[in-house]
Amino acid sequence: ELEIESKSAFYVWSAIISMLFGLFLLLIFSATLIKNEDLFLPFFTITTGILVLIIIQNIFPKEEINKLLTFENKIDTWKLIGWVILLDIFVVLPLHAAFTLIVFPDAEQQEVINLFKESSGISLIILALTVSIFTPFAEEFLFRGFILGMLLKRYSPVISIVISSFIFSIAHEPIARALAFGGGCLYGWIRVKTGSIYPSMIAHALWNSFITFVVIFA
Repeated sequence: ELEIESKSAFYVWSAIISMLFGLFLLLIFSATLIKNEDLFLPFFTITTGILVLIIIQNIFPKEEINKLLTFENKIDTWKLIGWVILLDIFVVLPLHAAFTLIVFPDAEQQEVINLFKESSGISLIILALTVSIFTPFAEEFLFRGFILGMLLKRYSPVISIVISSFIFSIAHEPIARALAFGGGCLYGWIRVKTGSIYPSMIAHALWNSFITFVVIFA
């Protein structure tokens, strides 16, 4: 089993805060550079994923990077991915619906759903690809790769998963935070269980693709 390099709380949180601040600056830069609304989100998302991956490869120990970026294509891995999807659909989603009805009884739809309804043609295709593929790519490298990877250097797996999932949920709209937190815990669990970022990325992409399909065709 891979032994994770231990770091101080100051180091861990300084790295996480610096990363989030840097991405905030990237967001401002992207909004200034990309004026086309259809291209802004995919540009920012893909750029974020690539930059986070580059940072991970330069500050994490080689052994951790090799494990993180190795996908074991075996039946047990796919079973775990299947369990994550099933739990997302039959546990997290119903709990999210109940939470939303209680806490946000008069809430409007998520902004991303409105975007889907307002899009058509090539704009709809770009949005669907961004939500289904590009977003899981970027979010998994950021939240389960970098942030969870950093937290594991200081805290237990359970605490690290909960904290990273909370940060993940804060990055979403208020109405979607319960769903994001639950999903974040599942993706964090499979990332810790396998040591690889790819199972959580695949599960996240399948989940987002499922939601995208429902929103477009329902």
